[in-house]
Amino acid sequence: MRRLAAFFFLFALLGVLGFAQTPDWENPRVFGINREAPRATFTPFPDEASALKRREQPSVFMQSLNGMWKFHWVKSPEERPQDFYQPNYDVSAWKEIRVPANWEMEGYGTPIYTNIIYPFERDAPRVTTAPADHSWTAYLQRDPVGSYRRDFTLPDSWNGRETFLVFDGVNSAYYLWINGQKVGYSQDTRMMAEFNITKYLKPGTNTIAVEVYRWCDGSYIEDQDFWRMSGIYRNVTLVSRAPLHIRDFQVQTPFDAQYRDAILKVRVDVRNLGASNSAATLEAQLLDDNSKPVFAILAKRVQLEQNKETSITLEQLVKAPKQWSAEIPNLYQLLLTLKDADGKTLEVIPWKIGFRQSEIKGDQILFNGKKLMIKGVNRHEFDPDLGQVVTRERMIQDIRIMKQNNINAVRTSHYPNVPEWYELADEYGLYILDEANVESHGYDSEAQQRISTGEDYTDAIVDRIHRTIERDKNHPSIIGFSLGNEAGWGRNMAAERDWAKAHHPEFFIIYQPHDSVHGDALSPMYVKPQEIVGYYKEHGQGRPFFEIEYAHAMGNGTGNFQQYWDVFDSERWAHGGFIWDWVDQGIRRKNAQGREIWAYGGDFGDKPNDDNFVTNGLVLPDRTPHPGLTEVKHSYANIKVEAVDLAAGEFRIRNKYNFRDLSFVRGTWVLEENGNAIKAGEIPASSVAPLATQEVTIDLSRPAIRPTADYLVTIRYELRESTPWAPKGHVIAWDQFALESGRELSSAVRRERAPTLKIEDMEHQFAVYNDRFSITIGKESGSIESFTLDGKNLITAPLSPNFWRAPTDNDRGNGMPQRQAIWRLAGQNREVQSVKAEQPQPNLVRIATEMKLPAGNSTQKYTYTIHGDGTVEIASTLHADPSLPDLPRVGMQMRVLGSLRNVEWFGRGPDENYWDRNLASNVGLYKNTMDKMWFPYIEPQETGNRTDVRWVTFTDDQGFGFKATGEPLLNFSAWPFRMSEIEHEKSPVNIGRKHAGDIEMSDDITVNLDYKQMGVAGDDSWGAPVHKEFTLPASDYTYRFRLEPVGVK
Repeated sequence: MRRLAAFFFLFALLGVLGFAQTPDWENPRVFGINREAPRATFTPFPDEASALKRREQPSVFMQSLNGMWKFHWVKSPEERPQDFYQPNYDVSAWKEIRVPANWEMEGYGTPIYTNIIYPFERDAPRVTTAPADHSWTAYLQRDPVGSYRRDFTLPDSWNGRETFLVFDGVNSAYYLWINGQKVGYSQDTRMMAEFNITKYLKPGTNTIAVEVYRWCDGSYIEDQDFWRMSGIYRNVTLVSRAPLHIRDFQVQTPFDAQYRDAILKVRVDVRNLGASNSAATLEAQLLDDNSKPVFAILAKRVQLEQNKETSITLEQLVKAPKQWSAEIPNLYQLLLTLKDADGKTLEVIPWKIGFRQSEIKGDQILFNGKKLMIKGVNRHEFDPDLGQVVTRERMIQDIRIMKQNNINAVRTSHYPNVPEWYELADEYGLYILDEANVESHGYDSEAQQRISTGEDYTDAIVDRIHRTIERDKNHPSIIGFSLGNEAGWGRNMAAERDWAKAHHPEFFIIYQPHDSVHGDALSPMYVKPQEIVGYYKEHGQGRPFFEIEYAHAMGNGTGNFQQYWDVFDSERWAHGGFIWDWVDQGIRRKNAQGREIWAYGGDFGDKPNDDNFVTNGLVLPDRTPHPGLTEVKHSYANIKVEAVDLAAGEFRIRNKYNFRDLSFVRGTWVLEENGNAIKAGEIPASSVAPLATQEVTIDLSRPAIRPTADYLVTIRYELRESTPWAPKGHVIAWDQFALESGRELSSAVRRERAPTLKIEDMEHQFAVYNDRFSITIGKESGSIESFTLDGKNLITAPLSPNFWRAPTDNDRGNGMPQRQAIWRLAGQNREVQSVKAEQPQPNLVRIATEMKLPAGNSTQKYTYTIHGDGTVEIASTLHADPSLPDLPRVGMQMRVLGSLRNVEWFGRGPDENYWDRNLASNVGLYKNTMDKMWFPYIEPQETGNRTDVRWVTFTDDQGFGFKATGEPLLNFSAWPFRMSEIEHEKSPVNIGRKHAGDIEMSDDITVNLDYKQMGVAGDDSWGAPVHKEFTLPASDYTYRFRLEPVGVK
């Protein structure tokens, strides 16, 4: 019995010792040691004058530790230098690294892109288990460690004060030493951690050492869809505080029932770290945008015990304050001043506040009493050259582009952003849905799983929402908080919500899964527009609805976008959503030929990886807008024009802004005949009230209406004055309306006097010619094989049937290359069954071809009517076997001389547009050069299409070339490369060009002249097909166009 008892004692002892030996970075219960309690981000100043100049001059109470640090990197914890934190440890031979920086961007280790799969062996909470797949990056790089060292010296004026060290973000876990003494430890890569280092300091030079682990147990709740990078990648700052200081504060501005007057409520936590009890006075002053006091200074005296903290609340009624909104971001300057018992100022804290109230009432989200429409995007923090380090300049660039494109909201997917982002959102005007750094997708996104239910992770998960809310609570831009993303179900998510609602009931809380009881609003992902109403009926439960992610913007997509807003605008409970996502996360690199590319998953040898799925943005990594962003801008516009009576020139102007009238914009109109302005004017100046309409009449009378002309009226609204986010004249809204169209009559061209033609029946082709031109049509191809004008053959490859397109990201995701594969070579492998020629009159030759396609019982017929002036009319009749899948496109393709680089067209433009993404593309006259007729999507794919084209010309610099005219309309595209260059295939093997920079340009130009091609889709990129109304079912299709010489001598 004694032996058995001894055995159990030894077993228990071994268990205790084993746990004791578990490192902090693999113990979920340890996520912070010796950290300060969370607080709002703010900067103390010595006096009011310096506080009011905070933008021009940094506070003397702050010292940045950004810059060059000594650095040492190893592949695994066992290899790290053990005593490097000792001041006498020689680091002179170490290299230097910038702080902030991701060490992978500085040449250490490997950036890894994975969406769901953890980049290490899944074995929570351990991150150093050997991966079963030895090809994984983590097999050889088993939790790399970076060791950082630098020295610093404090100003003499900081003597006798408290010194704090603030890390805004370190990935992922780290230990801190000052002068060889261990200070603490922290996790949560996206959140501020603060340490009081006063007792570790010494006069003169001090040494700071930081040991950073790439992965830790906390990495299991940081499984976001982005690059996995490491290091001290946000600011590091020293802060000096008086022993008696403001530790934290919260500002609230609740309105009365009429949303007119507000209470300014300021709760301030004052702390005494001095050697004795102390008295203090707290003052609050509010200044308007002219620096004038809004009310008399509020003051309250308080007694503080040594090493204690107390809360003080100051309240003041403010009559009719200027309200903050994303539309009009009015800000007031709050000054919090703490004085000692003798009235000496200890510190002044400035903070920009906005009077606003975000709330949920019934099935609606209200902001300042008005229904909030979220015209949003999801945004990862990313820079193509710096990785996850974001500069102020890059953030302002993002905001300016967003505002210019009518985006009013950002979800900080999927973690709190750098503190300055929120200040800029307050200043420029953006609504922010702030998300805690919680995602455990690798265990399951919508299930009760290891992380969401594990008791050992409860406190760590709750800590993340706690620190997020406390840091960001004072920003007027915050509309609500998110518990995280795709982190499963269970006790831990419930505990997270319970903490948030208990401590901050003033904020609404959301969480993504559709039947989540944790969310105050219903906020699912990727509900298709035609399914939204039914989805809400099943899951809504009387809550507001918005899509936390929708309209997946990967590659050439963003199709059918307006369909979402047709639903959002028509349902009381619908509030819009956040597009996935803002920026393509491609890293700037050079390929083997020295050309610039945007690198994605796998390009660094990283395994596992999810290829280019990291590039889902509305803008390229350098912030060049995708063509689809224009469609978003049009649908997100807050000014809409509706035709009441087009013939009478009567229109209705609808103001969809909640808080501003239209006096800040100038409305103009232009009437065009065949793309040329014939009449223009300004909409009568008026200030249409928020959410109101006004009818206007425009004089659209014309002296004569040409029967073959298109008449279009376009109404635009532009800024009357410059704003911080756009210059004067920037267009924010537009709509176009067609009056009469004569396109059906445009083919009635009289050519009775054209020169006569000769026809020659040769062995392999028919040749039709005169002194002006010659054309050959192949008997084996059934195609125009040459078109010679003034001795120059324009065509370098025959005008042939084409039913294929280079698959887009959405196509690849929904299986289009396999499902519709029968059409890929159907045109190329055609079997010509007959070619017949006739000459019914001297100046006209007609050649008819019939061909069988290797696609079931499909056939294609062409009739070429050749006129003596060089014009060729082409009539196409396709019979696509109805038993076959849809066609990607119905059209023709050829290659022409590379010198025909100048393109002009009358159709939709100026940028590429597609059947399901052309509402923002006005019909007009446009011109461009060939190098700008396509868009360099990260991974090559279909690009460059224009819809509703009346005519297009291709000419050289002397004006020589040809014109293609639709009868009535065409789609066209043209590229300075072959289509094979953009046909990147992943299945069954990865072939073709991986990056736009890999594309090899050709000496000639590929031209597509199409009836139509199917839409590009836009619901998601992993299965959602093109909406049925934008597809080309296998059926019968006829279309006509003509080719004619341009600039011939």
